[in-house]
Amino acid sequence: MNKRFIITLIISAAVCLLIGALGGLSVKADNFVWYDSLNKSPLNPPNILFPIAWSILYILLAVSVSIIINKKPTDKKAVIIFIVQLILNSLWTFIFFGLKQPLFGLIEIMILDVMIIITIIKFKSISKAASYLLVPYLAWCLFASYLTFYIVTYN
Repeated sequence: MNKRFIITLIISAAVCLLIGALGGLSVKADNFVWYDSLNKSPLNPPNILFPIAWSILYILLAVSVSIIINKKPTDKKAVIIFIVQLILNSLWTFIFFGLKQPLFGLIEIMILDVMIIITIIKFKSISKAASYLLVPYLAWCLFASYLTFYIVTYN
């Protein structure tokens, strides 16, 4: 790894974690009371797993976009698509927890899933490694879509 890649990786990780944290700002203590009162899927993981999973996924996202940014010439469209899906990711937390709107959260996360697929396809045309790093993220978001669907259906 060269110096430019490491700097890009540090900045990308900071941006990914910051955008994730911005979504988390909408989560207040009463949101957990509300969330705990919902009927959740039997497959719903323990709450402690979510911050661990997201930390790992944000690191994978940072590595992936860093690979794309460091390819010459940098594909600005690919980076913009990545940023859009990252913002959508953060927006789900605000809609679902901040606004307590599971139905709108479900609609939003389905759009996010499509944007992640578009990002993977775009990244694959530039770097297979960068696209493969996004697959666990897609899998987790699809799982989150299922969990959201379950909440919408059974509450």
